[in-house]
Amino acid sequence: MLVLYAYLFTQAAAFWGLPAPEEVARQIGWTPAGVFDDDHHVDSEIRIYRGTQEIGHDDQRLILFGVIAAAFLFAYFLPLRHKQTALVICFLTAGLVLYGGTAMAGLLAAHLAIYLLFHAPPQRQGWLIGAAAGMLGYLAFAGNAKISTVQALLWGVASMALFRDGLPYLERHPRIQALVRVVAIQSALLVVLIGALAEGLSHHSWKLPLGVLLFFWQWERLMMYHIDYDNGQVPKHLPLTGYLPVFLTPAVLPNWHWGVTIGQGYHYLANNFLAEDKNRLAMEGVKIWAIALFYLVFGEWIRLTLVDAATGLGLDVHRASTARLVCAFVETHQAGTASVLATTLLDQVRWFMLWAAALHFKTGLWRVFGYRMDPYFDRPWLATNLAAFWTRFTFHYREFLVRAFFYPVFFRFFREHTRWRIFVATMAAACFGNLFWGHLPEEMFYQGMRFENIWGVLQTWPYFVLLGLGISFTELYLLQKRSTRAPWTLDRRIPLDVLAVYLTLQFYSLIHIFARPCTNGTLADYARLFLIGLGIPL
Repeated sequence: MLVLYAYLFTQAAAFWGLPAPEEVARQIGWTPAGVFDDDHHVDSEIRIYRGTQEIGHDDQRLILFGVIAAAFLFAYFLPLRHKQTALVICFLTAGLVLYGGTAMAGLLAAHLAIYLLFHAPPQRQGWLIGAAAGMLGYLAFAGNAKISTVQALLWGVASMALFRDGLPYLERHPRIQALVRVVAIQSALLVVLIGALAEGLSHHSWKLPLGVLLFFWQWERLMMYHIDYDNGQVPKHLPLTGYLPVFLTPAVLPNWHWGVTIGQGYHYLANNFLAEDKNRLAMEGVKIWAIALFYLVFGEWIRLTLVDAATGLGLDVHRASTARLVCAFVETHQAGTASVLATTLLDQVRWFMLWAAALHFKTGLWRVFGYRMDPYFDRPWLATNLAAFWTRFTFHYREFLVRAFFYPVFFRFFREHTRWRIFVATMAAACFGNLFWGHLPEEMFYQGMRFENIWGVLQTWPYFVLLGLGISFTELYLLQKRSTRAPWTLDRRIPLDVLAVYLTLQFYSLIHIFARPCTNGTLADYARLFLIGLGIPL
């Protein structure tokens, strides 16, 4: 399967002396639009991003497939005690090639610091880890500047002294220790807010080293790790070789800022590593790769075919882009209900194809490495209500929101009022947590830590409110519904299942009008366009 991936998505065909994939497609009479790139290979959405500029995307993918092959062999054949450590070594090796030494130094330094804050290694080992964190941190922030061995050693000694004296102090003061841990886990959000405020005051935008950015992109899994720790599900004296595999594995290399909650925290991974026969897990991973391959090869062709079909019906679908639809309406204040519905739905179809391709590939990676990993993306078009859709569309992210926001609110407030408990807890997760912890750091890392970007993210609040309300009301309806019929039962009510799927997908697509704001657009514009989609022109 990896050889097939290499043939379709890299320059391997030329090296092997084989005809390019596009040439083969033409020979069988298939000449689709949007499938092949300028190199006559399949235009893949499996990407590393932010790698060294000297390595092109095709070569990055070839390196990735090679590392995956090596990591699989290690995870399959090595003794149990060495399997996960080998995955960490494979990740660091690939990271050195793809991202560079300074990036890996920053990422490793940050995780060593987190490890020391949460666990209690033997004294001398702790000193060495603290010194390593300091020296690696110096290398990360020095970047391309001339590296001084003396300065690196001084940073290492200072860091060792800090952890040597600081950790015992924190042990004696549990409240301060808990606060320091929270600050460390929430460092991504804190840096985003402080950086945006600093830019607003000084008009100078922070630029984070790549290694630190790679670490910050794991903030949701760090939060889940923290939750596991507080629940007593993480051994206090966990060795470093038990901590690093939670975060540093080749499974996080492709599209490292997509589906970052896959794997969740320590408890989930510990319970699912080699939980079944490794041959079965590996074959399941290969099957999932086959599904990903379908989306990668045919996804864009399917989308363009649907766009052409909608255009042939006389609908202006704005190239299946909700953002283009919104900007066109802001400029002209003209739109038809059918065009609004078709555009928003086709835009989500586009995202489904991209999302399914990358996330199936990543899930398959975890499987071939021996983890019984639940799918992140599981046929959301079979969901007959919004609550089921949210689980099928983004399972691991939904688990993050549930554990970090839903459960704390559900078990603390309105204990005697079940409906209020469900409503408030769901809004806390799907609305509040989803906006401030799920999307605010992400968008700031994408767009830059500028004060205006915080306002840009906060402008999308109606999307999160409508999503939270939709899921909440669905849950309340299902709570009082008394039906023994399972969806998609072959009976006379099948058409109702089809209608329920369409309404679910269309509602989710339509609320993205508020998530795609346009320059000079106002909330009133977006609300009018949303109502037009509902058939209520104002």
